Amino acid sequence: MAGFLARIYAFKLFDAFILIFPLYAVMFADAGLSPVQISICLIAWSAVNFVLQVPSGVIADRYSRRRILAVAQLGRATGFAVWLVYPHFWGFLVGLVLWGIKSAFTSGTFEALLYDELKARGATGTYTQVFGRTRAVQAIGVLLAALGAAAVARHGYRPTMFASVGSTLMAVAAAAALPRAPAQVSAAEPDYLSHLRQGLAVAFRQLAVLDILVFSSLVLALGAALEEFWPIFGAQVGVARPLIALFVGAQNAIEALVSLFAYRLAALRPRGFYVLFAVCGVMLLGASTVFTPSAMVLLALYSGLMKLIGVVFEGRLQHAISSSQRATIGSVKGFLAQIGITALYVGFGPVAQATSYRVAFMACGCAGVAIGLGYLAGPWLRRPSVT
Repeated sequence: MAGFLARIYAFKLFDAFILIFPLYAVMFADAGLSPVQISICLIAWSAVNFVLQVPSGVIADRYSRRRILAVAQLGRATGFAVWLVYPHFWGFLVGLVLWGIKSAFTSGTFEALLYDELKARGATGTYTQVFGRTRAVQAIGVLLAALGAAAVARHGYRPTMFASVGSTLMAVAAAAALPRAPAQVSAAEPDYLSHLRQGLAVAFRQLAVLDILVFSSLVLALGAALEEFWPIFGAQVGVARPLIALFVGAQNAIEALVSLFAYRLAALRPRGFYVLFAVCGVMLLGASTVFTPSAMVLLALYSGLMKLIGVVFEGRLQHAISSSQRATIGSVKGFLAQIGITALYVGFGPVAQATSYRVAFMACGCAGVAIGLGYLAGPWLRRPSVT
């Protein structure tokens, strides 16, 4: 068990130890990309992720999950190499497309591999705790990458790009060292489309699973997606590039801490998490209203609370589904999240360009408050009227 967990944690560490990550959005802006062009690049990442989410899950239920994870990392390394050679709009676009492919073939696949390996060891009860630890390790990886980026940022973006390619290749090696988890479905039966239909049927016909999928998707859309714009928030309020990298590191330190203890809140009723979601919206609205360097503290707390909610609901999802369709349904969650992420990117760039980044952040904060309050009001609205 200890050896398995060490390999899992090593993979998540190198997957996140990408020095360009804290600064790539600022790099786009410094290269002359407009808010709309930056949104187009992020939409390309999201669209590829969107298209491949469910197919990647079906493939991961039928073939070697560790090989899928390794090949996906190779694709991202190629994308970083493209950024080195072509540091302009089209190069950035191609690189994010390759990153989107990596994201699609990692989301759902990793969680399914982890849960089924724990199941084989009779330890599924520890999934939420172990998954939280993997998120903590991932956040520590970003923290270390941020510290590295802060140290080399004064020398330009190229050194961070070379380091990012090297780290991604280490992630390839770590993925190859993961257990030889067998396919959960024989490649001969059922056929691809039948397996896809079965997975979607479970996802959309079982109300408990669907509720978890939808709320988890909203958390990913307004949590992980918006984090891509935190460095631009920092640049807009006058924070120096090395300090932006350090902020991303501090944000991930908070995420690591909450991920370690998220499992302790696994028994909290859904309404408690809906309240937290609304509170996050208030934090983002407050940060964008103040719009000063000190307001970034609220952004870090926002990210930490969103990560806490995501970890708990990921555990609830894995306990609610079967192994034979685990990666497929996990990818349905990613598919739904990409709908929200793409919608956010489609709206964020044009709003920021027509008005300002500040207004775009305020709009996202209002959306978070509205969604959280909507979930809280949902049971009351569904009550039958008394006549």
